[in-house]
Amino acid sequence: MFRNLLAVALALAGPAALAQGIYSWKDANGGVHYSDLPPPEAKVRTLRQMPLAPASAARPAATAENPQTYAEKDLAFKKRRAEASEAEEKARKDKAAEDLRQRQCADNRNQLAALEKGHRATRIADNGDFVFLDEDERAAEMERIRQTIERACK
Repeated sequence: MFRNLLAVALALAGPAALAQGIYSWKDANGGVHYSDLPPPEAKVRTLRQMPLAPASAARPAATAENPQTYAEKDLAFKKRRAEASEAEEKARKDKAAEDLRQRQCADNRNQLAALEKGHRATRIADNGDFVFLDEDERAAEMERIRQTIERACK
């Protein structure tokens, strides 16, 4: 139990120790000293100050003097790749929908041409038998197909 508690305490203390700065100063005799705490009355030079916030949150936009990190470049690359994949998928779906519409329009035009030439047309009755269309039904079917072509095949 004590070992587990000690391991947790050390794990939690590690980031706090890394977050502290390193300071350098010269004493009255000219000796150089290094410490994680600056002296109260001395000219101190900060050698390293670790940020307390994560690097991604505190990092400004990339500029010439402040280039992107590899993680930022990787994130931007993955974002561009995902956008390109989405665009390709949308283009593929649009093309498939357009191809289907073109096939349906061609089928409707072929049906209309066959009806106009006088080919015999049938429909399926309620009992499942094929029934030939009479002239009124043929005219109604041709009008329905014309409307469908006009609406969907522009």
